[in-house]
Amino acid sequence: MATAGLRALPIAVSRDASVTIDFWAPTSATNVRAHFCTHAHADHVVGLGRRGWSPARAGAKIFCTEITREVLVRRWPTLGRHARALEVGEPTAIRLTANTTVTVTLIDAGHCPGSAMVLIDGPRGRVLHTGDFRREDFGTRAALPRCVTRAPIDALYLDNTYAHPTCVFPDRGSATAEVIALCEANMDRPIILGVDSLGKEDLACAVSEAVGCPVELADNRYLVSSYARFMHGTRACEKALLITRSANEALDARARTNIRCVPKQHVRPSTLRSLAAGLRHEDAPPLAILPTGWSAVRDRSGTATGTGRVDDDGANAHGMDAPIDENAAAGRIVSVAYSLHAPYNELEAFVRAVRPGCVMGNTRVNGDAEEVHDPLIHFGHLCTGEFSEGFYPRDADAPIPLDELGGRALTDFWSKVKDEHGVLKSRVNVEDVTIKPPKVPDKPSVRLAAAENGVVFEPPKKMTWLEREAKIRQDWDARCQRAFDIITAPLPRKKATIASTDDDNARSTQKRRAFVPDWMAARR
Repeated sequence: MATAGLRALPIAVSRDASVTIDFWAPTSATNVRAHFCTHAHADHVVGLGRRGWSPARAGAKIFCTEITREVLVRRWPTLGRHARALEVGEPTAIRLTANTTVTVTLIDAGHCPGSAMVLIDGPRGRVLHTGDFRREDFGTRAALPRCVTRAPIDALYLDNTYAHPTCVFPDRGSATAEVIALCEANMDRPIILGVDSLGKEDLACAVSEAVGCPVELADNRYLVSSYARFMHGTRACEKALLITRSANEALDARARTNIRCVPKQHVRPSTLRSLAAGLRHEDAPPLAILPTGWSAVRDRSGTATGTGRVDDDGANAHGMDAPIDENAAAGRIVSVAYSLHAPYNELEAFVRAVRPGCVMGNTRVNGDAEEVHDPLIHFGHLCTGEFSEGFYPRDADAPIPLDELGGRALTDFWSKVKDEHGVLKSRVNVEDVTIKPPKVPDKPSVRLAAAENGVVFEPPKKMTWLEREAKIRQDWDARCQRAFDIITAPLPRKKATIASTDDDNARSTQKRRAFVPDWMAARR
């Protein structure tokens, strides 16, 4: 999800230290002593490479996996001296201050190469931040790592991308089989796989092994050392399942592969022909496959979003394209429910297995009140409400921000906002709420995407040239008036102190206009 909307405020781990996870924006917290990056997707590193920012200013470092570190340093070389790689599955003691040391364990998140969950064990309890994750094998408590189950988890920051009952789709194994079937049935035409900037490499390898030819990747995507370590021990090391674009184009036209991976946002009906250029059978109508979980998500009307409403550009609210006639010369686009994020049923099983004290979403909550993706609403009944001693201690009468609920305060809050049926009660009078329209560009795609999510707004009104000239004159008059007030303001007059005339050695502090000798003063 978009980082600007990530719920990634600093997390207090002790009285004198805080940490941030996938949060690189300026903050008022002055005690941030460590930064954690769950993975290197663009929406989780927004602001990381901005000019003038450095974790060394607060004496902090960036902690991540080895693959994530290599991706970050390759993009921002100056981060090499600040980023430190931690071993996945190995507890690591990190000293934040002279009085605070926390134990951090990274757990494979199954989202993309280098992705990891962050488990922090500190003086204020145990916090598990999943980042973006999908682990189909974490559905029971017995399957969870020992570091998670050895002690209760006080707070679980959950990937709530699909935290809604309508977001249910099959596991990645079934989706992979569907993609393979599509590829095997269309080997006489170029095939385009729409993938993320990092991730779905296992899907590409499975397709390559099934059809018997390599899958082409972009030259800048293949990280030799990190990717080899990521694929170590898999079938990708035994056979040449992947090939770079430059190496594929250097081959004879009949020896090239006909399957290419491209960024999924580039897949459009108007771009299929250009994306298939240079592949084998490039003259045939191309087939584009978009593996995404949104293709299985159903909206309130009961239609799949993958074949539902589309905008002027041919893409719907979730970035997928309108279906094209199979016999059309331009080709066709097919979406498959293959996702790197856990669906609702897997999220529910994971929360039930972890049994946290409380659960919060680590991604942006949907603004639609009827389709809110807040896990506190859907999975709150699975939480124990029990917390470690000292977990986020606060005074009983002090105001409690929602983002910092915990301990006894969370238990009291939970009992106040839930009725006898366990349903959250609204403590806000909706009639007193004023909704301000967002300031967004006046584009058809933006208006359509807003309407898809239940947000209706008017674009910002543009000023006429008369209004613009009047505003310029008003600002000019205001600036002139301020300058005139400064110039004509009376200067403060200081009282001059004159020393006594009886003392010949005393010097007057009054400024004299001119020096008058004694003999001239006597003549006067």
